[in-house]
Amino acid sequence: MKKINFYKVLKYSAVLICWLFTASALRSQSSFKHKKTYEEDHHQFINIGYEEIRFLQKGEGKDILLIHGTPGSIEDWNEIFDSLAKSFRVTAFDRLGHGFSSKRDYSYDLASNADLAEKLILQLNLNSPLIVGHSYGGSVATYMAVHADTKDREYLIIDSPFYEIKPSGINKLISTPILGKGIAFLSSFTIAKSQIKKGVLPMFKSTEGEKLNNYIQERQKLWSQSKVIYSNSKEITNLQDDLKNLSDNYKNTNSIMTLITVEDTLNTFRKGTEKLHGELKNSELIIIPKTGHYIQLEQPEEIIRIIRERRSSTLQD
Repeated sequence: MKKINFYKVLKYSAVLICWLFTASALRSQSSFKHKKTYEEDHHQFINIGYEEIRFLQKGEGKDILLIHGTPGSIEDWNEIFDSLAKSFRVTAFDRLGHGFSSKRDYSYDLASNADLAEKLILQLNLNSPLIVGHSYGGSVATYMAVHADTKDREYLIIDSPFYEIKPSGINKLISTPILGKGIAFLSSFTIAKSQIKKGVLPMFKSTEGEKLNNYIQERQKLWSQSKVIYSNSKEITNLQDDLKNLSDNYKNTNSIMTLITVEDTLNTFRKGTEKLHGELKNSELIIIPKTGHYIQLEQPEEIIRIIRERRSSTLQD
């Protein structure tokens, strides 16, 4: 009987795995292209350049623009959207590569997101909107504030990174062009949902039971898409350099900004939020207790109250 050469087996196994990943990546190219589904027929879409952007707009009056994190979608604003729409015109949208928006030409950085938001403001004729950003969306809003060429806007940032964020090894791996897309494609129908649940649970502090389970299931459905997995990893990997370049300009920013974070001192973004408050000329710091990262979902009444106050300020008149 012939002896098994384990080194050869290992070698050929590695080659086979690489081939499978490459094949999956090539096959997954089609899954990364935007295909409108039946479910999306119930949503509003706007074309910006080559992209299709899903958005939701309700209400009348002064404008509010909501920018979600990574990963994320319009659904991240469900608990505050309708209440705000009773007094204001509220607009939320899926950023490129998230929710049901496309990602045909996306650089996965803050500059691209800020540019998209500015184009959306123009095309939807938003008048001096209050820009509200959560998490990565807050970093986008901060980029807009730093590079603002207008003084008729205010910014409200909810628990966001401002200085540095270290991408995990898996984020770096998935962010690679070919292999990463293959991994994203394979994980979308294997381990993605379990990993999403594991990641979402610590982001809530005062929500439990059926409500928490519904939040998790909603995000499992939206975030387990190949394009979302890949977009999230690319954005997180690029964010380190983005924030490093952006933070050099904070002290020169004149925009009025409200910075919201959580009471938990172990929260990832609290220290950075307090540091930014010290650097900005026109900022207010608000610390909210008994909540996790998704403050707008766990403490919606408090966020609604703060937004109402800011949107009714004299600057916005």
